[in-house]
Amino acid sequence: MVLAHATMSADRLFGENVMTSVLLPGTVPEVIMTERPPSIRVLIVDDHHVVREGLRRMLEMENGIQVIGEARSGEEAIAKAVSLSPDVIVMDLKMPGMDGITATREIKERLPNVGILVLTLYAEDFVKQAVEAGVSGYLLKDSDCEQITQAIYQVYKGLCPIAPSLTRDLVMEYAELSRSSRASILTKRQLEILRLIAEGESGKEIGNLLFISTSTVKREIRQILSKLKVNDRAQAVSEAIKRRLI
Repeated sequence: MVLAHATMSADRLFGENVMTSVLLPGTVPEVIMTERPPSIRVLIVDDHHVVREGLRRMLEMENGIQVIGEARSGEEAIAKAVSLSPDVIVMDLKMPGMDGITATREIKERLPNVGILVLTLYAEDFVKQAVEAGVSGYLLKDSDCEQITQAIYQVYKGLCPIAPSLTRDLVMEYAELSRSSRASILTKRQLEILRLIAEGESGKEIGNLLFISTSTVKREIRQILSKLKVNDRAQAVSEAIKRRLI
């Protein structure tokens, strides 16, 4: 009876972060504090009240997440972010007034360590802009509760969660950018000459096909060899294929 009362009183006083020792007759109850990991402080930004309310209720069911505020516009998001210093901001993109991408840029300039998770209806339309603005993750509003909460934890840990439906498009775009970057070491004419060399054309034939002199072809070939760091035409073709230039 006394033990139950002491335990209940300690729980009421200190919440769940307590452990109570077993009482022996004639002893005073000892309260031992146990440390709880800090909650992730989240700011919700969306111009629709229903969305904000739904997100708040969902996130408040997570013991490790604390919703510290809401904002209805990009301007209000900046003000709330500066005053509340959240760990993670769940950011909508299309809002009246300042949009989420502009707000993200402003917030990242003032609070570079804050994580920003985009939660939007728009799939591939704004991914590149959002990433360039400084967002840490990008989800769609059809994501379920577990996906959103896990994304918040990931952003907090410095990871970059992306909606599964967008991952393939991002990989393909990166691959294309990577290929363009590799190809940029050679000029358009040099790539044309390299392709013709790969097809077995001689210097004179290349000149005739591209309407340039043989001396120009030789000069361009020398530059190709130098840029690719190879010694002859065969090595140039091999290196170009390896780098996926042709």
